[in-house]
Amino acid sequence: MRNLIIVLAICSGLSPIVAQPVWPGDVNNNGIVNAVDLLYYGQAFGSMGPPRQEISTEWQAESPPVLWPQSFPNGLNFAYADCDGSGMVDNDDFDEAIDENFDKMHGIQESDGFVNGVVGSAPQIHLTPSATLVEAGAEIDISLSLGDQDFPIPSFYGVAILLSYDAELLHDDSFEFEFENSNWITSPKKEFFKQPDDAPGKAQISITRLNQQSQGPGFGEVGKFSIVIEDIIVGLEADTFQLWIDSILLVDASLNAYPMASDTATIIIAKDTTLVSNSERPAAAGINLFPNPASDMFYIQCQAPLKELQLFDALGRAFLIDTQNLDEHSYRINAHEVPSGLYWLVGRTTDGSFRKKIVIL
Repeated sequence: MRNLIIVLAICSGLSPIVAQPVWPGDVNNNGIVNAVDLLYYGQAFGSMGPPRQEISTEWQAESPPVLWPQSFPNGLNFAYADCDGSGMVDNDDFDEAIDENFDKMHGIQESDGFVNGVVGSAPQIHLTPSATLVEAGAEIDISLSLGDQDFPIPSFYGVAILLSYDAELLHDDSFEFEFENSNWITSPKKEFFKQPDDAPGKAQISITRLNQQSQGPGFGEVGKFSIVIEDIIVGLEADTFQLWIDSILLVDASLNAYPMASDTATIIIAKDTTLVSNSERPAAAGINLFPNPASDMFYIQCQAPLKELQLFDALGRAFLIDTQNLDEHSYRINAHEVPSGLYWLVGRTTDGSFRKKIVIL
């Protein structure tokens, strides 16, 4: 259903928390500073309450705060959004705490409550590369859009996105994202793009409004990735670069979550692009693979009939999987005999070929 909403004890499985220390930047108090904290910050922005005894954004446990009059839907007090303890949720809480302490952890990490949707029943993130067949050394842009004219975002206040990409195929791990100055999300707003220092091939994007008012329905581009393709492995005539969305959390001004469908951008890299046949080119339609990581069962959704599907490890060894067609272009994959590890799922639809990474737990 288009207007499906999930009312949260949002973004965490946490019960209301009081009288716990403040870790500056971990606004939702779930044990890690990441893109979701910006969504909480955006809802509390401009609020005021009792300051802490000490004003600090150092990554350490600060004294439990005096509770403020306001709380988030899950019961967590707004005082946790006052990252520096000044008594006001303002730009300093983002610049000096969320941004500076990104990816730092404490205690046990709890769920952020991401809500991935299904293509056709939820608005979709769109990843659109400027080219899908290139030679090594090419510079490429990949547009990131939220929703489209046929399936707009019903009510927008903020979105947090976790994504992965094939870092080993980029020149000096070149991977940048630039927000469009005139994108459809109107001000006041805050934007966030970060890459964990110790996790090559991972990145996070978050955008939030700051005035406690939802916007929408709406859709459109919010920014572009810029990449430089590295040379392919010696001995190969072609290889595949992919950028894919792992997890999404789209919320309105009340922190209600709206499912969004993910997407994958696929780019074929060839020593000579004229030698690459149509069957080797990436599928034009998006391929959605979930959950990822997976146990012994996962699902794949295509926008064209699936003709072939195989699972390989990093050494190129094939593993037995069972593919069951559930409905039109939706399939269940049974990998119960596959050991834990990182694999490539290689397939072909009537639109072309694709390759996606999957972790089997």
